[in-house]
Amino acid sequence: MKAVTTLKRTRENLGISQAELARRINVSRASVNMAEKKGLRNIRAAQRYAKALNCNPLDLIEL
Repeated sequence: MKAVTTLKRTRENLGISQAELARRINVSRASVNMAEKKGLRNIRAAQRYAKALNCNPLDLIEL
């Protein structure tokens, strides 16, 4: 079983759907799904997601 990424955990804790998050950052739901499966490793992407989720971008980066 794969570990849950911090992006997915954060989104679920806030009660936001993938579709809603995708709308907030102007990407497809499939893009959000892929980011949740692979994890965020790019600081620019993390900044976009963090702004929509109102959190620190560094908290979303997968090391």
